[in-house]
Amino acid sequence: MPESHDFFVATDPGTARAQARDALVREGYTVDDAEQGALRATRGSFGLTLLLGGLANDRTFHTRLDVQIMVTPDGRTVARLLRGSGRSVVMGGALGATRGNRAFEQAANAVHATFARAGVLTDSIPG
Repeated sequence: MPESHDFFVATDPGTARAQARDALVREGYTVDDAEQGALRATRGSFGLTLLLGGLANDRTFHTRLDVQIMVTPDGRTVARLLRGSGRSVVMGGALGATRGNRAFEQAANAVHATFARAGVLTDSIPG
């Protein structure tokens, strides 16, 4: 499973950031501003996940994602979706890893769909 996903978009960094935020909020994430214009998205309960591990459902299983907004040297805007590595396994074993993978995939699909609907997605590369 990829640890990141790059979305190349034909829009300014501020608009890309707002669209990525909206996509993650619709997926049930709480999205906060992070350093250097990045976003930090969290969903679920850390305490319940520690208690129940992989038995927590998709919405209560604690997930954290980050979005970095960058501009390439040729002026293209990139929104990079990142997830923490290994944390799901620690917090829920094999079931936790599966839940973490599914959460990342769902978030990447939501961001992709948002950019595509807006007509700004030029490329999408899992990493």
